[in-house]
Amino acid sequence: MSVRPIILAEDNDKLRRMYSDMLESAGFTVMGASDGEKAIGLLHKIVNPQLIILDVMMPRMDGIETCARVRKMQGLRPCPILFLSALDNPDTLLECLRAGGDDYLVKSAPLSEVVERVQFWSRKGSSEESAERRAKAIRELESMAGDGGGDLVTAIEEISGDQATVNQLADYINKMLHTFSEDDTLLYRFGYVVGLVTTCVEPDSGSGGRFSRFLRNLVYKTGLVDRKEIDALLDNYERIITQSQFQQGWMRGRNDAPNVGLPQLSPLNARFEEEAR
Repeated sequence: MSVRPIILAEDNDKLRRMYSDMLESAGFTVMGASDGEKAIGLLHKIVNPQLIILDVMMPRMDGIETCARVRKMQGLRPCPILFLSALDNPDTLLECLRAGGDDYLVKSAPLSEVVERVQFWSRKGSSEESAERRAKAIRELESMAGDGGGDLVTAIEEISGDQATVNQLADYINKMLHTFSEDDTLLYRFGYVVGLVTTCVEPDSGSGGRFSRFLRNLVYKTGLVDRKEIDALLDNYERIITQSQFQQGWMRGRNDAPNVGLPQLSPLNARFEEEAR
């Protein structure tokens, strides 16, 4: 039996129980958490876990932000962090590793592969081998994503800054929920969220995995768009943005953006005032 426990953060109760049972039957001790905030709370009790497994998409605090915060708490490489993802998008998986993750598992993978990865990362004396394995995974994902790389510390700081913006946008959207009616379509509501995001964040946030993470975080933190629909919306994004209902929602989100109160929107407010003259 393992003495040091594994922290497993997964918001789906059935999946969390399934992975916990599987790992415990393989000789590991598992402590579960239903979101990133609770996983970080466990770290105040478990100073040195064997490893941490994080679902990418979770309410309140997603796996990528959780990883960035853990790395700030513990340093860059004190214990392995593995990601569980329902997606095989290379941009998203690359973002996981840049946030400080060591490896990733797609949820559709065989359970035996999950056990094999956990056994590898929990094995003593594997630090040099694990560094090579992580570097190889990053190179492969960069090749698939057509990305040139990035500094880990910079990426962690960027993710933390992004999350602060997401939280403020979510607060604003939740305050605006009463202004939407039942007749407003899914495309209109999605367009509104996209209009806010593409107006309020830096231009490079509007592409690839970072853009998708922004939208998923907002959807998970608000009740404006059904969270079960977000993957389908993103998969069909290029087609959806041509729809009139989406464009109407996008324009409303763009026009509401100056009211969010983000510091970086001061130049935007001035430009909007100039356009209105």
